[in-house]
Amino acid sequence: MKLINNFMSAVQSVALAEALAFSGACGLGRAAALAVLTNGAPGSPIVKTVGARMMSRDYSVNFLMSLMRKDMAYAIEEARRCGVELRTGAAAAGRFDEAMARGLGDQDFAAVAEAV
Repeated sequence: MKLINNFMSAVQSVALAEALAFSGACGLGRAAALAVLTNGAPGSPIVKTVGARMMSRDYSVNFLMSLMRKDMAYAIEEARRCGVELRTGAAAAGRFDEAMARGLGDQDFAAVAEAV
């Protein structure tokens, strides 16, 4: 269950990072977009807490990015063993790989936003 929980958390955090980048690039404003996303349907606890860290660029460690990436690898492999392909997990893992290649592996997993 821990792997499933971390899989969901990782995918949601990457989707949020991409949504904030998309919002900013389209001129909508990241802060305004985050307000809508946290108060609307996507407003899960992970979106609320990770979103605030992404906006402030405070990547003090709550859960280490390198550990989240490790758990993603384990989740993808275990799901495969059970006959399920975690395509969104693989995409999220790629974003974590990009962030870690930038030297952010020792930061909180919210720093994945820096790779988007």
